[in-house]
Amino acid sequence: MKKKTGIMLGMILVAGAAVTPVAASAAEEEPRATNFQLPFKCGDSWRLDTWAHNPALDMVKEPDQHGTEGAQIVAPEAGTVNMSFWHDNAGNVVQINHGGGHFTTYLHMKSRSVKEGDTVAQGQGIGAVGKTGPTSNGHPHLHFEHGVDANGDGKASWGTSDSERVKASFNGVEYAGSNKTWRNVKSNNSC
Repeated sequence: MKKKTGIMLGMILVAGAAVTPVAASAAEEEPRATNFQLPFKCGDSWRLDTWAHNPALDMVKEPDQHGTEGAQIVAPEAGTVNMSFWHDNAGNVVQINHGGGHFTTYLHMKSRSVKEGDTVAQGQGIGAVGKTGPTSNGHPHLHFEHGVDANGDGKASWGTSDSERVKASFNGVEYAGSNKTWRNVKSNNSC
């Protein structure tokens, strides 16, 4: 019995000695605070809707949606473009890595003015609102998702109810809840 105890104690000591502190991965770190602003020019007013895909948001220009198609989309915060491509269902898509595990994804864009690897400043143009891809239903709008990289793969999944999307907030105000609408949300981006 003494021999088994000694072996067991030795294994514990060896295992304990082999453990060294390791920096947490990006997925394990507490997400940093963000200063996201609405992804549109300063002073523009937009309607935000969650519809049935909460916490994702669909955005159209206020007061009557005129001017939605072709409206410039700007970065809500500084970051690096990690995706810019055509998707068979979502049309033109851009995703920006804002650091600290935070990502924003833009769907149905009319055009993209950034490519993978580009660094963008808050308020810098990244493309235009459109109605590309069949899931836009031919209706001009920006489908916006804020995601947090929960699995540590360097991106945030998007477009489905089980994706890594989280509640969006702009200028410190959270926009989330099933089938919610917010009218005349004014952009403070780069004001």
